[in-house]
This record gives sequence, structure tokens and C-alpha cells, in this order.
Amino acid sequence: MVDQLKDQKKVNGVYVLTVDSKMHNCEYKVNSIFYVLTLWLVSILAIISNSGKIFLFMLKNKLGYSEALWKIGRSENHISSFFVDKFSSYNHQAKYGAAGWKSLRLFYNYETEVLPRIANPKTFREVIEAFLTKFWIGKMENRQAVANRLKIVVDLLANTFRNIEEKEIRIVSVASGSAQAVIEAIKKCPELKFRVILIDNDESAIAEAKKNVKMASLDCFEFILGTTSCLEDACQRINPQIIEMVGFLDYRPQAKAKKLIGRIYDCLPEKGYFLTCNIKNNRERIFLPGVLLWPMIYRTVDQFVDVVIGGKFSPKKTIVYYEPHKIHGIAYCQK
Repeated sequence: MVDQLKDQKKVNGVYVLTVDSKMHNCEYKVNSIFYVLTLWLVSILAIISNSGKIFLFMLKNKLGYSEALWKIGRSENHISSFFVDKFSSYNHQAKYGAAGWKSLRLFYNYETEVLPRIANPKTFREVIEAFLTKFWIGKMENRQAVANRLKIVVDLLANTFRNIEEKEIRIVSVASGSAQAVIEAIKKCPELKFRVILIDNDESAIAEAKKNVKMASLDCFEFILGTTSCLEDACQRINPQIIEMVGFLDYRPQAKAKKLIGRIYDCLPEKGYFLTCNIKNNRERIFLPGVLLWPMIYRTVDQFVDVVIGGKFSPKKTIVYYEPHKIHGIAYCQK
């Protein structure tokens, strides 16, 4: 696997590799400087127009800036940008559903679910919506990158399933969302037996995961509505060989992230596997907090590696894969 990848380097003893765009059926369409400048201009205008609303919301509700930004951003009634989400219901959903399964579902399944719906617009409004949706969700390198992350995680999970010699594959997914990655990976291995526990503190995410599991005709899932405090109890119940936590580190500060990964390490048996990921700074970054009001913790390669090995995983048993745009990194660790 290592020999098939490019841009190989070591960071604190950890191999950091970039996945070639031809692998995993990844998306790799690099936008022009004109597109990036347009994105920055629209983002700056949105920041200016949203600042007043956020300030008034802070005063009215006696909140800090970050909390006010979060609450306004998740409101379905708030329009962030005239040029982005006012005339596109898909862009608007990406805004108010940010940091959760609703936005990720749009990004993961843009080509299979969203594009067919906007392929043949009939009214002027539908034409505008189709254009804006394709221009923002469709073209953004960040959207392509998160879709690539899903594909890589699915393949890593499926390959890991096949490497486990026990008769039953046991998985705990932390902050599981709609569980799309786990479900797709399991579907690739119909010959294997599974037991899965999904943990998420969002009731709508659990409901969506249950729906997806039912559609996939799988009966090996258990669901826990709760926070990471449920981790040890869930692991004691099934003794997982794999713990998956995709997306959650983007919201966890460095010290807390290391502590959580340390707990995950302790929950795994010898030779158990852990998959996680983190977003890296990129030229489109301004759009996410500026327009989508989506605050995340961006980590450099060194910071991401530091989080993982600071959580007890050995550099010799850890590989970090970056998808072709080098925006999302996936850490693949073995105890």
C-alpha cells in the first residue's frame, strides 16, 4: 500500500502519505484562481453582513461570540449569503446542518443524490438553484475532499475487516453520525459476521443511522444516544477490534483530543485498530466559518500526528493518509 502512494515523508516517526487521485475513485478537480478569489470575496461579504446579526444576538441572549456564531449558523431561518444559500436549498442545508450528518450527507452523496435532482431545472428559480448548488457544493475542493475521505475510510475499514482472523468483527463508532462509512464498508464484506455499536449525542443522527441500517438490511447494529462518556461501557460490552471516529477531532482541542485517543487506545485489545481524521488549513478555509458558520479546529500535519501519538499510539504502527487535495487526513493506527 505504501509503495503505491506519493509524497511519502515521516513526521515524528509516522509515515505521512498522499493518496493518488486515481485510487479509491477519488475526486480531484482543482479550481482556478478566479474561483478562489470569488470564494474569498463572497466569504468576506458574508462575514461583514453576518457580524451585525451575531453581535445583536450576543447582546440579546448574553452569549459569547463562539456560542452566538454556532446558534445562528444552525438556525434554518438564518440566510448567510445572498450569493450562496438564499436561492439554493442545498447550500442552505449545508449551512444549517454543518458539523452534523445533514451536511456530510450532501457532500458525501453530491454526485449520486444531489446532481440528479438538479439536472433538469424547469423554472427560472430552479435554474438559479442548480447553478448556485453546482458552483458551491459541486466545485468546492473542500466538498471533494470530504467525499474522498469517505471513500478512503470505507476501503481502509473493508481491508481491515478482511485482516481480522476472528469469526466476528466488532466495531465501535464514536460520534457516528449517519454511519455511512461503516455501513458501506460492511456491505463490501458480505461473507463476514459483524457486531457494531454506534455512539452519537444527536438524536436525529441516530434516527438517520437506524434508517440507513434498515435500508442496507443489516441486523448487527446497536445504537447509543450519548457522548464519549459512553465509550468504555460500549467497549466492555463487545470488546471491539476496531474503533472508528471520523470527523470528531475537528471539534476537539489538542489536550482533550489526546486524552480521548488515550482512552480509545486503552479500550482496544492488542493489535486492535483505530481510524480517525482531521481537516488541514487550505485556501478555501475562509468559506466554512465565514459563509457556512462552521467553526472547526484545523491542524497541520505535525499537529495531527502529535494528537494521535500523544494518545499513546506508536509511530511505527501509525500511517496518516491525505486525500489528493491534502485537506483531510486519515490516521490509521494499530495498537
